[in-house]
Amino acid sequence: MNVNMKTMKLILAMTVFASAATAMAETNNAETSEVKPYRYSMNLDIAELIKVEYLRSAPAHCGVIPARMTYKDSSGAIGVIEYLYPDTTGCTD
Repeated sequence: MNVNMKTMKLILAMTVFASAATAMAETNNAETSEVKPYRYSMNLDIAELIKVEYLRSAPAHCGVIPARMTYKDSSGAIGVIEYLYPDTTGCTD
């Protein structure tokens, strides 16, 4: 393998590592962000969706459950909104 190919692989590996580190930092920042309950009249500024979590008490549930959305706004700040989600994974007819 020539030196140029080794250099390209090294640059690619560093790029992947830097991207993973950035994603981990965003997740860690989100864990320290204040969780705000969603209100119908809220004006949300969502530039990038980071994570959505469904807070079920059981794997299969039929009804409304809390969910959290972690996002980045247009200024780069991380926010977390908690809202109600209709979970139908356990519903049967």
